[in-house]
Amino acid sequence: MRRLAVISLHTSPLAQPGTGDGGGMNVYVRELTSALARQGAECEVYTRQDDPGLPRMVAVEPGLRVHYLPAGPVEPVPKEALAPLTEAFAEAVLADLAEREPVDAVHANYWLSGLVGHRLKHELAVPLLCTFHTLDRVKAEASPEAVSADEPRQRAEAEAAVMACSEAVLASCSVEAGQLVQAYEVERRRIRVVPPAVDHAFFAPGDRAQARRAVGLPVEGRLLLFVGRLQPLKGAPVALGALELLRERWPDLSLVVVGGPSGPAGPAHVAELRAQVAELGPTSCSPATTGQRTSASCRAARSPSGLWPWKPRPVGSRSWPRRSEGSRRWWSTR
Repeated sequence: MRRLAVISLHTSPLAQPGTGDGGGMNVYVRELTSALARQGAECEVYTRQDDPGLPRMVAVEPGLRVHYLPAGPVEPVPKEALAPLTEAFAEAVLADLAEREPVDAVHANYWLSGLVGHRLKHELAVPLLCTFHTLDRVKAEASPEAVSADEPRQRAEAEAAVMACSEAVLASCSVEAGQLVQAYEVERRRIRVVPPAVDHAFFAPGDRAQARRAVGLPVEGRLLLFVGRLQPLKGAPVALGALELLRERWPDLSLVVVGGPSGPAGPAHVAELRAQVAELGPTSCSPATTGQRTSASCRAARSPSGLWPWKPRPVGSRSWPRRSEGSRRWWSTR
């Protein structure tokens, strides 16, 4: 039986996607490890404990366990400030693994986890696989305003070092594979393209009227949907601008924005969105709420359209929806 140590330092795969640092990577790690477990692999997933109320370990399903290990203060820490905690986290992972059967490989997700994986590879003498989800050099070129001034300047160099040490670097598509070659000079023979998939249990044709009822929207009428974490990169203000223009042709058009504040600029960005909503004129704006399934919202949005982010994601973009994009805050403007 194969055993895999999966590192997801800055965010737990069991965290609510769509708020804070929870997003596509959470879903990616959760679904990948779940699929591997169903195929007979043993997956030990390690993430940083950021709440004293969290258990030390959660047995998610046979073959899949999520471990919450302390590193630094047991409270939320912005991911931009987590680099100094990677050594302490690596020590905690090594201590836990010492009490278990040896693992056959380490899979690190994001550059911070890559630093931990780099240490584990040499301590345990096992192969290292890395999925970066976003890359500093590509992100800086595509969206320089999205690169936080608080992020450690050594990130790009750390990414390059981890890539050079990895037996395989996993990319989600051929475009990302090309970016790894061009921006980091990774050898193509060490890149493996592993495309994401769609969970049809959540994202499949369904009853549109019932889906709208599930999220408290009118059964009739035209509807636009924006789904994503609420930060400048995602382009929610452009969706609001599109609504204003399209209402000239379809006065009954509605827009639903599904998401929660994310990153250091998230709360301020949400305030800007609320101000932009108020400028649109006569609208109804629901209070923030939770407990609604985004999958139902997506079905409701099939008439007439969904909205994609206005800027290209540098890497790690997932063009297809995935499972557990869960309950989010939502506003509707109509």
